[in-house]
Amino acid sequence: MLKLSDFWRNRDEEMAAIDLGSNSFHMIVARLERGELKVLDRIKEPVRLGFGLCPDGTLDDLSQRRAIECLSRFGQRISHLPPHSVRAVGTRTLRKATNADPFLEKAEVALGHKIDVVSGAEEARLIYQGVAQSLDDELDRRLVVDIGGGSTEVIVGEQFQPLQLESLGMGCVALTREFFGEGSISRKSIKKATTYCLQKIEPVREEFLAVGWQRAIGCSGTIKSISKVAEAVTGQPVITRKLLDDLCDQAGQAKSIQDFKPDGLASDRQPVFLGGLIVLRAVFHGLGLETMEASPWALREGLLYDLIGRIDQGDVRSRSVTHLASRFHADEKQAQRVGDTAIRFLNDNREALGLNDAGPWSMYLRWASQLAEVGLDISHSQYHKHSAYIVQHCDLPGFSHEEQQRLTTLVGLHRKKPAQDAIASLPEEDQTMLPVLLAMFRVSFVLHRARTGSTSEGLHLRVQGADIELTAEPGWWESHGLTQADLEQEAQYLNKLGFKLTLQQAPKDDE
Repeated sequence: MLKLSDFWRNRDEEMAAIDLGSNSFHMIVARLERGELKVLDRIKEPVRLGFGLCPDGTLDDLSQRRAIECLSRFGQRISHLPPHSVRAVGTRTLRKATNADPFLEKAEVALGHKIDVVSGAEEARLIYQGVAQSLDDELDRRLVVDIGGGSTEVIVGEQFQPLQLESLGMGCVALTREFFGEGSISRKSIKKATTYCLQKIEPVREEFLAVGWQRAIGCSGTIKSISKVAEAVTGQPVITRKLLDDLCDQAGQAKSIQDFKPDGLASDRQPVFLGGLIVLRAVFHGLGLETMEASPWALREGLLYDLIGRIDQGDVRSRSVTHLASRFHADEKQAQRVGDTAIRFLNDNREALGLNDAGPWSMYLRWASQLAEVGLDISHSQYHKHSAYIVQHCDLPGFSHEEQQRLTTLVGLHRKKPAQDAIASLPEEDQTMLPVLLAMFRVSFVLHRARTGSTSEGLHLRVQGADIELTAEPGWWESHGLTQADLEQEAQYLNKLGFKLTLQQAPKDDE
């Protein structure tokens, strides 16, 4: 059971989390009952998406077909759920695939819900949240390891807070393909695979050892399978260094992957078990581990927890933005002014824009206002470009690649002459709404160029297609000549984005 805030105590709601992993696709469906999250259904299919990654970086047709068929079945199970109750994420293979975008378009249709591709750091954070939720509240610092199909996430944290995390490019599917692709096993290939993994660990080893931990916990398919083998062999589910060494010795005596069948190993895990075993053994040796316990919870449970946080006003994305803005000494008062004005403009045009709920887009305006000036810490000249670079390349916990790109677009184009292809390069689903947000955001920035709190009072913005009207109360233009000049310049910039900005004065009451 997940531990939930008081906000959820009297709610009764069903939700789902889907993990599109490189080895398996997982879905968990749960319902809130009396303030606790009860698991209703777990579905897992060994799609082996990572095996379909070709040398040129594309996903082959067969792996795509297996994935779409699986997601269609998942979609049937959750077809009754609203979008805000479902979170689906793609991991390492979809981060690497050069044709991920067209695949995701088909995948979202099959599933019936949005799919986010998350960074390695975000994947690690979500994994840690899932494992942490399964543990009693304690002060012990713990190491969490998740071996997936394409990557291995390593995290050190306390309670629900990760302190150090890394996503390493080694996984059970990737290692199997690289070193045992023909199905044969030799001591030499095991040694080469082990060296490869140790090389991945070496650059981060000292950082993790410096942080330290008292308890090692593993999660997901590989580690749970090794734990079951441990129980079959020793009578205890605890994974030890000796067990891993013994299993690798046994593998070295086998002729092929098919011949390597440790007691307790499920048949559906056998094709990728050796790859995962070698990864975990390298983690043990590289980080000096002696024992590890297996957790039943991982990424999908972390997704559920994160989903609850977004609805419960505890959105980790907002905390990430606030932290980054503080780190680069952004002006909080200016961000508040700009954000308030932009959000007011959006709410005033909600009906015209066909929005039942402007909340999700309002968040982007708020976040963008907080981060627009982080580049000033580097240089005032072209600071918006520095800001965009920081937003694009920093790890922002809680954000998917797509969400981070939206934020980067707003931040990078909030001033000066926009690039001619700025809108055309946006994803198709963003090409309608994001340009409107950008226009409102730019106008809001111009209005608060003087960095005072009253410039936008008495102004009303109306959007009608590509026409934007900014209307001022009588006498406003006369007392804000510099702002008017800035807005006239802004009208020329917005024209590059396909908008026509018209400045108007409201009629006097006696007219």
